[in-house]
Amino acid sequence: MAYEGRSVSSKKCMESNSELLAELKKVTRELESYKIELHQTRSYLHSILQNSRDMIIATDVTGLLVSFSKGAEKVLGYDLDEVIGRPIQDFAEDPKRLEEIITTVQEAGYAVAPDVHFLTKEGEAIHCHVTLIVLTNREGKRVGNVGVCRDITQWLKLHEDLIHVDRLAEMGRLAAGVAHEINNPLAVISEASGWATEVIADTEGLSPEDRQELDATVKKIGAQTVRCRNITHRLLGFTRDTAPTKTEFDVHKLLKEAINFLHPEIKYTAIKIDLDFPEEPLVLNSDPMLLEQVFVNLIGNAIHAVREKSKDNGQIEIQTVKTDSEVEIIFKDNGEGIPEKNQTSIFELFYTTKPPGKGTGLGLPICKNIVGKLGGHLSLESTMGVGTTFTVRIPVS
Repeated sequence: MAYEGRSVSSKKCMESNSELLAELKKVTRELESYKIELHQTRSYLHSILQNSRDMIIATDVTGLLVSFSKGAEKVLGYDLDEVIGRPIQDFAEDPKRLEEIITTVQEAGYAVAPDVHFLTKEGEAIHCHVTLIVLTNREGKRVGNVGVCRDITQWLKLHEDLIHVDRLAEMGRLAAGVAHEINNPLAVISEASGWATEVIADTEGLSPEDRQELDATVKKIGAQTVRCRNITHRLLGFTRDTAPTKTEFDVHKLLKEAINFLHPEIKYTAIKIDLDFPEEPLVLNSDPMLLEQVFVNLIGNAIHAVREKSKDNGQIEIQTVKTDSEVEIIFKDNGEGIPEKNQTSIFELFYTTKPPGKGTGLGLPICKNIVGKLGGHLSLESTMGVGTTFTVRIPVS
C-alpha cells in the first residue's frame, strides 16, 4: 500500500512539472513576442526621430533634454551631444514665455503655441509651431514632456510678402485710377490755354511787351500740360498688363524715355547719368513695353545705390553694344556694391538688401524673368566699395 501511495504522488508531481514546463514555454513565447514588438517599436520611433524634418524633443520632469531628433539638429544646428542634459529654455529666444508654456502643459496635459522663437547655434531666430504633451509611465506618473516643433519661418515670411505684394498691386490700381482722373482736368487746362492764346491775340490795347509775356506764359502752361499728359500716359502704359508683342524700335530712344520717367528721383541730386551710345539708332525687334520695365527697374536700382553711398559724385553709365546676334545694354554705377554672399540670392523672389519700405525683392527676379522670356540673359558683376554692373543681352531678332 505504501508503494502504491508513492507511485500516485510521483505521478502527480510529474504532471505538475509538465504543466509548469508548458506554462513556462508559453510565458517564454510571450516574452519573445514582446521583445520583438518592443524592438519593432523602438526601430519605428528611431526611424521617426531620424527622418522627421520637424524638431522632436523630449525632456525629463525638470525640463532637461533627454532626446533630440535629427530634424532638430538640422533646424538649430546643434549636435545631439551638445544639447543632452541642457534645459530646453536655453534654446529659446524668450525663455520666460517657453517656461509659461511648459507650466501650461503640467497643468492641462498639453499645450499648443503657434509661434515660439528658438535660436540657432549661429544666433538666428527660428519661428516654430510648437505642440507639447505630458509623457507618463504605465502607472500614470508624469516622467517628462514631449514636443513637436515645426519650423514655419519661411511660411511666415511668404505670408508677409504676399500681403506686401497685394498692397503693391492695390497701389498700382490706385495709380492707374489717379492717372485717369488727372487726364480730365489736364484736357480742360489744355483747352483753356488754347483759348487764352486766341484771346491774347485778339485783345486790343496790350503793349508788345505785355502781349509777349502773356503769350509766353500761356505757352508754358500748354507745354507743362503736355508734359503732365505724357507722364500719365507712361504711367498707364507701365502699369497696364499687356500681352508680349514684338515690334521694331530704337533701344536708345527707349532708354532715354526710361531715364525721363525717373527724372523726379534725380532732379535735386548730384547724380550724373552718362550715355555711351553710337550716333546711329540701335534697332531691336522685341517687346518695348517689357524692356522699358526692365530698364526703369535697373536704372532705379542704380540711382538708389549711388544715392545711398554718396550725394556728391554719384555716377551711372549706360552703354549699348551691338553684335551680329545680340544687343548688350550695360548699366554701371559707382554705388556701394553688392556683397559676394548676396549675389547668388539677388535674383530670388522677395530677396532685397534695401531697408523696410524701400524695396520688395520683386524687381530683379521679374526683370530676369522678362529678359529670359525675350530670349535674353541678365547678369551682374559687383565689387564692394566700387560699384555694380548689370548687363542685359537681348537677341537682335
